[in-house]
Amino acid sequence: MNGLLWLVAILGLAFAGVYLFAPAYLVALTIGLVRRWGRLSPKSIVVDGTSWPYLEGGPPDGEVIVLLHGFGGGRNNWQLNARNFTKQYRVITPDMPGFGDNIRNPDWDYGMETQAGRLQQFVQELGVDRFHLAGNSMGGFIALYYALNYPNDLLSLTLFDNAGVQSKNKSELEIAIAERKNLLIARTMEEFDNLLDFITHKKIPSPTFMKKALLKVQQRNFDFLDKIFWVLADEATGVGVTDRLSEISMPTVVIWGRHDSVLDVSCTEAMAAAIPNNRVVIFEDAGHIPMIEKPRESAQHHLELIAAS
Repeated sequence: MNGLLWLVAILGLAFAGVYLFAPAYLVALTIGLVRRWGRLSPKSIVVDGTSWPYLEGGPPDGEVIVLLHGFGGGRNNWQLNARNFTKQYRVITPDMPGFGDNIRNPDWDYGMETQAGRLQQFVQELGVDRFHLAGNSMGGFIALYYALNYPNDLLSLTLFDNAGVQSKNKSELEIAIAERKNLLIARTMEEFDNLLDFITHKKIPSPTFMKKALLKVQQRNFDFLDKIFWVLADEATGVGVTDRLSEISMPTVVIWGRHDSVLDVSCTEAMAAAIPNNRVVIFEDAGHIPMIEKPRESAQHHLELIAAS
């Protein structure tokens, strides 16, 4: 066996050993490598007595882009997408309260407008006055409230399959919600695999050790997440902010996956008709998370908006 084969064999044994005996280390290593690739660093700041974890990358003096994750997600959701911005822009992506490594206080209000208020406290604590805001799903709903309540803070708004807008057609999730079923959290690996298939159009390769780590988070916080889900669901399946869309004043781009089973693509029709300065982009081969399914392509449309703002 030559030297290269010996090296491959040793690395293979080392990987297997870590996988079997120290999977948490392997998860941390993988996340760290992806963060480095995306030019992001973990940071935290105290906001109103609570520590907010976030990722930051890019030049400190660059224009600021804030990225908000969806329900059940966290700051790591944007790692693949952020690389497209961090050479030129200062990118900030926080764990919102209730998610990731942020506080989970069962007594707090996790309504979308309340979360938007907490987000403003966060950016003010960072010393950020004007910025570009983007959000996916629940994060998009929070971003809509932010745009409506604090319009002078925003240079632009980018919405990825956002909640909070009435659709002409019911999605699979909305039909399930009417039957009081929550399809966005899992207790078993089978349910977690079904969840991943539900939110994407094409299966995204995911190592088993990463899926197990994500599932453990959901299992550990199942009841808490379920409580937040129904707060979000009740807001999102009502009027939401549909009747206030005409008040959005900043340049806006709406990015959606044609095959979104969580929030139907017909939501874009209401936004296209009501938001004054908007553009709608629909990816024919994406589901609910285009910033992960189509990171480069969605970033390109996002960058075009920022450059024109």
